[in-house]
Amino acid sequence: MKKHLLSMVALATMGLAAMAQTYSVEPAANTVLPKTYSNWASMSFTFNFDQAVTVGDATSVKLMKDDPATGTEIAPDDQWNATTSNGGKTVTLWGADYDGFTCSFACDDANYYLVVPAGVLTEDEIVVEYYGMNAPQPAEPLMVVGGDPEPNTVLPKQYSSMVNMTFTLTFNQALTSVDPTNVELHESDPVTGFVIDPMDQWMANLSSDKMSVTLWGSDYDGYTDYFFARDITYYLVIPAGAIQAGDVTNDEAIVIEYYGENVPGTTAIEGIDANGATEVARYSINGQRVSAGQTGVVIVRMSDGSSRKLIVR
Repeated sequence: MKKHLLSMVALATMGLAAMAQTYSVEPAANTVLPKTYSNWASMSFTFNFDQAVTVGDATSVKLMKDDPATGTEIAPDDQWNATTSNGGKTVTLWGADYDGFTCSFACDDANYYLVVPAGVLTEDEIVVEYYGMNAPQPAEPLMVVGGDPEPNTVLPKQYSSMVNMTFTLTFNQALTSVDPTNVELHESDPVTGFVIDPMDQWMANLSSDKMSVTLWGSDYDGYTDYFFARDITYYLVIPAGAIQAGDVTNDEAIVIEYYGENVPGTTAIEGIDANGATEVARYSINGQRVSAGQTGVVIVRMSDGSSRKLIVR
């Protein structure tokens, strides 16, 4: 037996064996039930068809709370009735009290379902969803609102050009779980770029307030791993489903961008780093001093005492 659940659109099209029928319902599906007074709603629902319908036994109609199949039934004092008008195109299903008037029922902040069995109005079961007090609000998506290092900034160096493989991300809501298993750090492109793997695996630590998570690459001794940063863009990629905040998860991958040496669009002055230090000498990997024109791998000593490894072509 087919079941139709009305959508947010007031009109629903149903395929019948003989011909297609289109109908609308009042109150409209997926809306807050109008109240007759205080929090009481009328047990009256009107269907408008594009053609006359044959009405079956309306006493089998049900109004359910919380779930259309297993929820609590809200029954009228007497029984459900059907009244037709407009040449059989309009049918009002209403719950009667013992005096023959329309019943009302007390609503709370729950979902309600009008269940019209197959054969009452159409050959298929109809289920119309309503809200008692408030329409459900869409869940707020997970968003990164900050971090350390801050997204879209130059990665801080621990020594020379080595970067600590640890990233703290702050979210817009408290997290309940983080699965770091498939986190990846890419060079140049978040999809096709070379993946920089930690020696062992990615780990995750939640902050005490659960608003931040620190993702860090572990070496085989359980310490934070490092990687050599070049003047390219790096992407921390957290796969879909890895971050959970209650019933909300990241439906898509979260991609955070960082820079190895310079922010894209800026030009570094040759011999001067981002902190203003100047080059004082160059050495081969064997420790011999070389000229600025030396090609291959060289170690550049800076005026602030730091050094960096370059590949000169």
